[in-house]
Amino acid sequence: MLKKLDHNVPELAQHKYSNEKFEGLEIDLGFKNAVHVFQNCVFENCCIRINSNSSATPNILNTNRFVNCTLWPGRKLSLATVEADFEGCSFKGKWSGRIRGIVEKCDFSEAELEMFTFFNQKEIGNNKFSDNDLVVIENVGEHKQEIKNALGEKSKIWIHIRPNMGLFIFNIKQHKDSAVLQSLLPGLPFVKMAKNA
Repeated sequence: MLKKLDHNVPELAQHKYSNEKFEGLEIDLGFKNAVHVFQNCVFENCCIRINSNSSATPNILNTNRFVNCTLWPGRKLSLATVEADFEGCSFKGKWSGRIRGIVEKCDFSEAELEMFTFFNQKEIGNNKFSDNDLVVIENVGEHKQEIKNALGEKSKIWIHIRPNMGLFIFNIKQHKDSAVLQSLLPGLPFVKMAKNA
């Protein structure tokens, strides 16, 4: 069992740290009186319980580096862009959002990714994803026009794609055009369909 990180601003029940290194701790990001602040910190072998809301979480995680950590939201997170680095981390729970930073050797196999973008990863690389109903589109920004042409007017999922996007992952069963996507996407060489999709 990991030791819990105490609030260093106890009167606000707040974590407020800059340029610190945390190792082997459980950190709860739920907040009551004030949003937590971590700037340019390194977390190693920590369990990060994300009980903050979707709008605060990117700001809490931004500018930090997570190494061999477990990130586990208490409920589904729909995040704006998180600007942080993740190396060897395990993700659990339900996620939707974007990461702009390094994502290497991370395990998303126990995470439910509804729709997720990795800006700086062009390919799956050494990351691991679930086989359950996921569609992975590599180098998606460079292939937007091909996807649009393949789908025509049958699905508008291509509107979520921007030229600077790398890896784009979504759960096909949760998309309203799932039947269309299942019939048209597998023919594209840069699309990987999960076994169960």
